[in-house]
Amino acid sequence: MGKLSLYEYPDASLNDSLSIGRRIAREFMGSVSRATLANALQMSDRGGGFGARIGAMRIWGIAEGRGTIRLTRNGLRAVNPLTPEESSMARRDLATSVPLFMELAGRLDGLPPDRTRLALLLEDITGAGRMEIERRIPVIARVFEDALPLLPRPGTGDGTRQPGGVAEHSVSEGIAGDPGLGFLDIPNLLDQPAMASSDASANSDVLGEPRIEVVFPGGRISLPESVASLDVIIQVLQERRGNLTRGSGPTSF
Repeated sequence: MGKLSLYEYPDASLNDSLSIGRRIAREFMGSVSRATLANALQMSDRGGGFGARIGAMRIWGIAEGRGTIRLTRNGLRAVNPLTPEESSMARRDLATSVPLFMELAGRLDGLPPDRTRLALLLEDITGAGRMEIERRIPVIARVFEDALPLLPRPGTGDGTRQPGGVAEHSVSEGIAGDPGLGFLDIPNLLDQPAMASSDASANSDVLGEPRIEVVFPGGRISLPESVASLDVIIQVLQERRGNLTRGSGPTSF
C-alpha cells in the first residue's frame, strides 16, 4: 500500500484486487493462507509485489487477516454475488473505503482530472510535498480513475451514489450535449417516451477519453470505458428488460 501524509491508498486497482478475491472465493472457499495464495499467484509471499496486492485488498475492504487471508462480507458479495445488483452495490461500498479517494471525488465534477489538477488536489488534501506527490501520482491516478465511476458525486445529498462521469440530467430536459444519464435518472429513462439523441461519438471527441455509449428509445447513456461502467449499463438493461416483460415500459429497444 502507498501513503501520502496520513492518507493510505491502494497500489492496485479495485478491479485487479477483485480478480484476486475471485480466485480466493472460487479456489479456496473464501479463506487461504498467505503462502498458498502467493504460490497460486506465482509470487513470493515475502516479495513486495505480493505484499502490495494483499495490502490493496485490505484497504479496499475486500479481504482481512495476515497469516490467513479471508474475504470480508463485502468482498464475498462483490466476487460471488447472488444477483448482479448485489455485486454492483458491494463494489460501490468497496470503492468508498479509501478516504483519500472520497476526498478527491468530493472536489471533482465526476470527470477524471488531468495530472496537474490531481497533483494540486493531492497537495491541498494531504499536505504532502510536491516531489513526493510527483513520485506517487502515476499509481494514484491510475487506481483512482478506475474507481471514480463508483464514487459518490458532489451534490447527491444523503449519500446516494452516482457513477462519476455521468451527468445528472432529467430525460425531459433533452439529451443534446449531455455526457450521460445519471443513476438517479434510471426510472425516468425506463418510462419516458422516445426522443432524439445526439451523435453518440460527440462525448468521446470532447472529453478525449474512450467511452461506452448506449442509445435506445428514451435516451442515451455515456460512461467512461471501465468494468464499473459496464455494471451500471447492465443494471439499466436488466431494469429495462423487466419493464418490457411486465408490459410497463417502452415497447421497443
